[in-house]
Amino acid sequence: MGRFVGQLIELGHRAPVGDFKDAAMELLAELIPFDMALWASGYTQGLRVHNVYLRGLPEEMMENWERFKHQDRLLANIIATPGVTFDVYEFYARQERQALEIYRQHSHVYGIESAISTALAVPRSGLLDVMSLYRNGSRPAFTPEERAAKQFVFPLLTQAWQHNQIEYVRSRSKSQTGGPAAVCDREGWLRQASDQFLELVQAEWPEWSGPALPDPPRRWLKSEWAKPFRGKGVGMKADPMDDLFLLAAHPRQAAAMLSPREEEIAESFAAGLTYKDISREFNLSPSTVRRHLEAIYKKLGVSNKIELYQALNPG
Repeated sequence: MGRFVGQLIELGHRAPVGDFKDAAMELLAELIPFDMALWASGYTQGLRVHNVYLRGLPEEMMENWERFKHQDRLLANIIATPGVTFDVYEFYARQERQALEIYRQHSHVYGIESAISTALAVPRSGLLDVMSLYRNGSRPAFTPEERAAKQFVFPLLTQAWQHNQIEYVRSRSKSQTGGPAAVCDREGWLRQASDQFLELVQAEWPEWSGPALPDPPRRWLKSEWAKPFRGKGVGMKADPMDDLFLLAAHPRQAAAMLSPREEEIAESFAAGLTYKDISREFNLSPSTVRRHLEAIYKKLGVSNKIELYQALNPG
């Protein structure tokens, strides 16, 4: 188990995003032998799925699964009890299960005889991760020890996957900064989000529960994402990558002390623009830009560009 955890952490930091789940499942198969697996990410709302990894199973399985997902007692119980791993035979006697339509037209079709499943939900965002490990009829059913091991490692797997995906998108975007971050599509539906990001959004919009961003940043993404988003207590910047956005968030306590023009100049200067660049961008004389920066430094209590950047992007 200790070796598994160490190798998983390393994978989260180093594996290319397209290779992460293959490598992680190779590690998991050494800990808990299985024949087939499903690892899906989506939303609790309507059981919508946006990212599916299948091991040893055809892609058509998910289309077939849509027909039966609302009949599945195992699925219903893992969603109702997040973090707990259940065995399919906790809910069906073997003969009872074999008589069910979901078994005859789904599980049996794909050779699934034994299954253990876990779900992890993030209430603040509506995000959901589900993993099922399967065995065919040639193997014995999963043991209680194997079920306990899966329950322990699945949160670690999802955390490593979250880190891997966010860092991959960050590496492909213009932003190299750390701190609270999320990945969303162009409609503002979250794919991954750090706990710090969710805390900032929840503080700004206490009634928000995901899985789409609150309306103000969603509107911003659709029309003005090239400019920073400025809420009362949270700021965001968006960097596009393919059909996704990397969102970097920060508290606005320091920026709230500045006027709108001062904030624009401060962010431009902290991002690397020179006095001349800023004077051209905002149609100001270099001396006016200098006076604004002197006032900004005084208000924020900073003395150089690095401290200015840190004040505008804490954490």
